[in-house]
Amino acid sequence: MMLVCHPVSQALIAQDPKAERLVAEARAAEALQDWAAAEGLYRKAIELAPAWAEPLVNLGVVYNREGKTEDAIRAFKRASIVKPQLAGAFFNLGLTLVRTGTYSEAITPLRRALEIEPANEGARRALALALIGTERFREASRQIAMLLANSPRDPALLEMAIGSLLHQRRYQEAGTVLKRRLDLGSATGQLWAQYGDVLDGLSRTSEAVEAYKRAVELAPDSPDTRYGLGYLYWKLYRYDEAESELIEVLRRNDRDARAAFTLGDLYLTKGEAVRALPLLKKAATAYAGEFDTRFALGRALLLTGDSKGGIAELRAALEIDNSIADGHFQLGRALMQAGEKEEGKKELDRARDQHNVKRASEAERFKKNP
Repeated sequence: MMLVCHPVSQALIAQDPKAERLVAEARAAEALQDWAAAEGLYRKAIELAPAWAEPLVNLGVVYNREGKTEDAIRAFKRASIVKPQLAGAFFNLGLTLVRTGTYSEAITPLRRALEIEPANEGARRALALALIGTERFREASRQIAMLLANSPRDPALLEMAIGSLLHQRRYQEAGTVLKRRLDLGSATGQLWAQYGDVLDGLSRTSEAVEAYKRAVELAPDSPDTRYGLGYLYWKLYRYDEAESELIEVLRRNDRDARAAFTLGDLYLTKGEAVRALPLLKKAATAYAGEFDTRFALGRALLLTGDSKGGIAELRAALEIDNSIADGHFQLGRALMQAGEKEEGKKELDRARDQHNVKRASEAERFKKNP
């Protein structure tokens, strides 16, 4: 969504006549896109009438046109102090901060702009973007809903709403909004992929596959959509189709660690540890702090005869997450086979205890919600 700062119309109260002439000349220079001339004229006008806030805002807009972002921010802040009821000063300050990715600082001036001008949809859009940028998705969704009430078929707003709802895992609502957006036509591969994510989030994974197939048709070169399709095939145990998609992802980018892990795990599940090993090594290098990658690599090393390496990886996995019973079970069994009976028995006991705790917890939960 493009963010463009907006000049404000001049106040009707009389100013220094020379300052007013300079401002008129500056506006004419702006119309010709002669930003350097406009800057000079506005600066002279402000020297003559420092309490005239509107030219300060317009100078900030010119600074933005010239790429002088810090000067623009200072001009907008000064205007907001000179005239605290001037919405344009706060609006343009917030826009500039959003455009530069300074989302947290943008929120306060944009809220102030909306207090002064509640109908300022530009400020509300910018505020929604700032809230998304600070991961305050629930607040962002409220702002987007207000905008959609006036513009229910605005594609950019619908897409903002979809992204915000997906981050909150509000899949049912995201699905409703996605259908509205898809019905407008000109749907991208990304939109179909998001629809696939919604369907998968609603446990409609078979339908999600069809959405992702559509996404791949529209964006065949996107590694994200192709990986997403492969992942869904893997999740549905459609291993041949998953393998085909994941191999294609890695053919296009052999450093894709997500695809390497999923394909490696697929081979491991099929009992093909030798094929899995190089893929899982690559994934563990990229995701060294993830239990799943270190655990899978440990299993592959054990199955290919590297007992010492496998035990080391299983220990590393348990350092990341000590609460997974299968991690203790696999480590305990490996230690027993390596002759470390005492430590191996301790790990197997931990696995049994954690498994029993989990079963008891699930039984209790079932009593409450049969």
